[in-house]
Amino acid sequence: MAEKIFLGNSTTATFVCPKCERSRTSDISKLLTAKAQLKIKCTCKCGHTFSVVIERRKYYRKTLELPGVVFSSETGRKFVMTVNDLSRSGARIKINSSFPFSVGDLIQVEFNLDDKDRSFIQKKSEVRSINGPFLGLEFTEIEKYDKIGQYLMFN
Repeated sequence: MAEKIFLGNSTTATFVCPKCERSRTSDISKLLTAKAQLKIKCTCKCGHTFSVVIERRKYYRKTLELPGVVFSSETGRKFVMTVNDLSRSGARIKINSSFPFSVGDLIQVEFNLDDKDRSFIQKKSEVRSINGPFLGLEFTEIEKYDKIGQYLMFN
């Protein structure tokens, strides 16, 4: 399995050989494209070859399937949804019915995490993208010590 490196706004990455633990920091700005993810092969001075996935996202994103509901801030209508992936700054959700949302709309999502406490999450969000039944959401507030951050670190 390839190691993941999260860049955020940076263009430098530190590569660590899983065999000898030697590290090297490099400017990878010439390798970056419009894609959010890039997979490269690295060869260490020790001769070991390994794969690295470079994520341009600022925060780790976890793939999952959590049921929940989404509310339209304008109409108050409620829709059943599934959270397909989650990060500290947003989520990707799927809505099974037709919906009246557009990019830029403010909505609220509610769901329970699958941690031991079944933590209840309620987040105001902005619709950033729409791809068929999938909505890309950005949370309007990111709390430093919230349940999502703990969940992503420890589950």
